[in-house]
Amino acid sequence: MEAHKRLLSILHIVYGTITVLIFLIISAIIRTIFPFIMEEAMTQGQEMGFAIAGAVLEVLRWVIIIILLLGPIPSIIGGIATLYNKNWGLPTLMVSGCLGLLNIPLGTALGIYTIWVFLEEQKMNKSE
Repeated sequence: MEAHKRLLSILHIVYGTITVLIFLIISAIIRTIFPFIMEEAMTQGQEMGFAIAGAVLEVLRWVIIIILLLGPIPSIIGGIATLYNKNWGLPTLMVSGCLGLLNIPLGTALGIYTIWVFLEEQKMNKSE
């Protein structure tokens, strides 16, 4: 069972890291393209409306980034904690894995594996 817990930890760390990197790349692309769109819109004579829209979109972008990062960060932290045999690591992975079930297909596969490892660990703890 320890081998499954170790593999699960590594999978969560890798999955969370890749997810964070994808979010950061998308954010950088949007941040690079957005000023050009705003500049083009402002040349058409609607500076005030687009300035307000730009400020609102910038705040909205940060809110979305924070919400999206709330998923993979616990996965990374729980994976590291489980690798170091912390008691709270596996339940953290369980919560993260259940949330990942909505992310088809990789998150679903990782979530199912997480639930299986968690239930097997609970069976082993009860039998001891």
